[in-house]
Amino acid sequence: FYYFTRLCLEKILLQCILQSRTLSGADAINALRPFYFAVHPDFFGQHPKEREVNENSLKRLNGYLENLQKPGFRSFKPTQLTFYVRERDPNSSNVQESFSASGFRAVSFTLHTRDLLSTVLDILNSCSLSTEHIQSLNANSQPHKDAKSTLNRPIKWDKTYYSFTGFKDPEEELEQAQRVETTLISWLDDNEASAVKKLKKSLPLRKELERLKFELSHQLQLSDIRWQRSWGIAHRCSQLHSLGRLVQQRPEVLKNVKGRTVVFTDRSGMSAAGHIMLGTMDVHHHWTKV
Repeated sequence: FYYFTRLCLEKILLQCILQSRTLSGADAINALRPFYFAVHPDFFGQHPKEREVNENSLKRLNGYLENLQKPGFRSFKPTQLTFYVRERDPNSSNVQESFSASGFRAVSFTLHTRDLLSTVLDILNSCSLSTEHIQSLNANSQPHKDAKSTLNRPIKWDKTYYSFTGFKDPEEELEQAQRVETTLISWLDDNEASAVKKLKKSLPLRKELERLKFELSHQLQLSDIRWQRSWGIAHRCSQLHSLGRLVQQRPEVLKNVKGRTVVFTDRSGMSAAGHIMLGTMDVHHHWTKV
């Protein structure tokens, strides 16, 4: 009589829970934690057949749970599932360690419920797993009449859902993207010290470049000296040194450059604007042919 009374009270209590509040997606995952530990495919590594059955059934179960939380979703088809459930060790109090590594049994059941709480209870009861922990879940949940206002909120699954199903966690992907994505501000912060160091190191070369450019422009009476490409400071100094050696060795060939613009580029010649183009790939003696 005692056990019969207790069973009746448990059914009445669970029925009150069903009528008084709804279960969130995170609560459902937490409530099914003992079930996941009992059927997760990772624990069936030495039993490939049973592992495959549990993998397929978990995918279908997760799809069913997702549909339950879709706003306005009403088309539910009964879903028959089969799981191989690891046997529990009655002497262990730890949920994760309370399952035997070798013994398991096949359990089949059909889901036809239309809310998360009923579905969770059906799953646990079908697998002969305890439902006592459900009573403490979501203790501060809003009544069912207030739950309608939350239907349009995006589903936020518990982290264990993604580890069990293999689906990608959108929050984790967003965090990774934010860590990987480089913004202008972050790039400047990361490279500021290096840029300042390189600038200080290049100051003597920059002064040397300005000196050579000024002296050659004044000596040859040039309008300007330009570069068509963004060569480095050292490369530009080397080109001006080559032009300076040509001035010393063949000053007569440079009489006609007065008032013109000299442009260091890929090929030697004359531009349509009348600029003297000096190819940086040529030996400076070849510039005399321009």
